[in-house]
Amino acid sequence: MKKRFLVFLLIFILAALSVCGCDDFWDDEETTGEIGEMTGSMHAEETGDTANPQTPHKTEPTPDVLPASAGSNIRSATILIYMNGSDLETKAGEASSDISEMLGSGIGNNVNVIIQTMGTKKWHDHGISSKTSQIYQIKNKELKLIKDDLGQLDCTVSKTLSDFIDFGKKNFPADRYMLILWDHGGGPVYGFGYDEWQSDESSLTLDEIQSALRENSDVGFDIIGMDCCIMANLETCYVLSPFCRYSVLSEDFESGLGWSYTEWMKLFESNPGISGPLLGKRIIDDMISANDKNYLAGGSSTMVLVNEGAVPDLMTRWKDYAYQNTDRLTGSNYSKLHKAIGRGFMEEFCSDWADDESFVTMDDYYVSDMLSIVENAGETGKLTEDLKISLKNCVAYFGHTSDKNELTGLAVSLPYGDRDFYNRLVSVYSKCGFDKEYIDWLGGFVSASGSDDYCDYSDFEESWCGWGTYGGGWETCDRDEDSEDWEYDYEEEIWYLVEDGNIYLYDDETDTMFFYDEYEDAVYYYDEEADDWFLTED
Repeated sequence: MKKRFLVFLLIFILAALSVCGCDDFWDDEETTGEIGEMTGSMHAEETGDTANPQTPHKTEPTPDVLPASAGSNIRSATILIYMNGSDLETKAGEASSDISEMLGSGIGNNVNVIIQTMGTKKWHDHGISSKTSQIYQIKNKELKLIKDDLGQLDCTVSKTLSDFIDFGKKNFPADRYMLILWDHGGGPVYGFGYDEWQSDESSLTLDEIQSALRENSDVGFDIIGMDCCIMANLETCYVLSPFCRYSVLSEDFESGLGWSYTEWMKLFESNPGISGPLLGKRIIDDMISANDKNYLAGGSSTMVLVNEGAVPDLMTRWKDYAYQNTDRLTGSNYSKLHKAIGRGFMEEFCSDWADDESFVTMDDYYVSDMLSIVENAGETGKLTEDLKISLKNCVAYFGHTSDKNELTGLAVSLPYGDRDFYNRLVSVYSKCGFDKEYIDWLGGFVSASGSDDYCDYSDFEESWCGWGTYGGGWETCDRDEDSEDWEYDYEEEIWYLVEDGNIYLYDDETDTMFFYDEYEDAVYYYDEEADDWFLTED
């Protein structure tokens, strides 16, 4: 299954006027943002409009404007794509379609794209072998075979992923790395991947992913993305946090379209030093837009860009909150009932899916949206507020299709009334390093009194206005999308505002406004006397 929702809003992206030239912004950035709206640590008191945004406050102007940076001086990157085509390729050619999107981007000179093909009994296009796993490189809009006859690799074992990462780092060294896992997703307990050559029960679990990343700990990934369903959860992010700066994940089921690769890869190729938040935002925006526009293959989708550096704190805050509110959490089932309808819809148009049995619901995987839990549980106090702040710090950007308003980016798994699920959870979590107290606490949900009493999220879904308005409470939120707040990034020491997809930054020490043009990857500053924008000098 694949998903669609998209999210992003970016967060800081510039070193302010104290930065001269193109410093390696990638090494210094930390972000918190959101979808459709941008978020940060605190809200500013004033707002602005798109045409002429008003600054939060002013100080004495500085005559000289130094150049600002929206990226880094990085000149090369490597994307490793662990592509397990599985039944998505056999039945509908979805992996081949995504490879075609990649080829159409023109990527391959400044950014290496290395693809390992596996797990599929019938590849439809590009001459990919169905008899053996292979490794390809995208170069000059062609798919170049660089390693053949690997045998039918089992994508559901740690060694296969570890060997692929090792191959990529040794043969395609670069200034920065990105890892994408392509296939089905089953949440933090069932994990990633369905390999047609293996047992239906086989999957690459979180502990196995963790093991592969540990064996290649000399590679620090800027982004780890999963083009698959329901992997945007606290547990997955916690496992990934030591190995990447950001992750791009879906809390919902994905439609058949999955990610949309052409435009963000084109942008990455033109600027391999683009900042992580900007690249993540573009991935999300492209994916959500494609799903919104394609009524046939698209579907309801969400996607989140997670600031992985903030995840350990979120785990601590969640446990503090959860232990204090055990009775509330076990008194009602907070798992979502949302159904995966993407495949069922396609059956009408594609006979190959006639025997598909993926019409499942989120509660089969115990997906419980974290913010929805907090708001519906009704508990207030310091632990609750600390958890909300920490959760918001993790959600760097969040996007969703126009028909989606029931998820907010990150979930947690609570095994309501399911002993078998819990037993599998214990096996995975204990190997990942989750502490015994937390694992034992989760066991209480197996016999929870509210296992069959599903929470009614209707009030929350109707009032939820997005992360950008969350700081003031959505009960009174203004749904006017043209009115958004300036926010302050304490790490970069700069104000920022995102409106209609444009990014504005304001340095209060020099009283200078900046505008970042994502497509030109250029930064402009505003001159009040001339009443016009001017390009900053490099």
